[in-house]
Amino acid sequence: MEKKKLGKVSLELFSLFFKIGLFTFGGGYAMIPLIEKEIVQNKRWIEKEEIVDVFAVAQSIPGAIAINSATFIGYKINGKKGAMAATLGVILPSVLIILAIATVFSRFQENKHIQSAFKGIRSAVVALVAYAAIKIGKVSIKDRYAAIIFAGAFIAITFFNIHAIYAIIAGALIGMYLHKKLWV
Repeated sequence: MEKKKLGKVSLELFSLFFKIGLFTFGGGYAMIPLIEKEIVQNKRWIEKEEIVDVFAVAQSIPGAIAINSATFIGYKINGKKGAMAATLGVILPSVLIILAIATVFSRFQENKHIQSAFKGIRSAVVALVAYAAIKIGKVSIKDRYAAIIFAGAFIAITFFNIHAIYAIIAGALIGMYLHKKLWV
């Protein structure tokens, strides 16, 4: 790509992630369906299978999944400039919203309309997170071995309070073992 187009792509990445960051409440997991729709379906910058890998890596390294995802996607699409543009785009709305809320929230936190709005927002966020989980599950769980790893990790995290990082590491080790045993 020539320089003009690279600059345009970085601006597009910033704008896209700014919009996602501005209109997504509930954190990074709530952003996953929006990121996937924009990057895979609308822009067609990344394949569906690739975006699942991006989300998996973004979840398993330290940091917020939205920021990590934006950084990885930006880098893949437009190198360091793309990574910086996407990351800044996804962070800036939160910073601006938090500053605005912090200055006025104490005055309105007891308002019943505000409390009702936040109850509704929380409920919608749960739906977005569930949607993201189902969508990623459909792409990631393709055979009975993946289903068994999923079930084991879910049970370990939910019922035995195993830390998610241990479930991720165990999933990776089991996946490597099965790959060696079954597919090589």
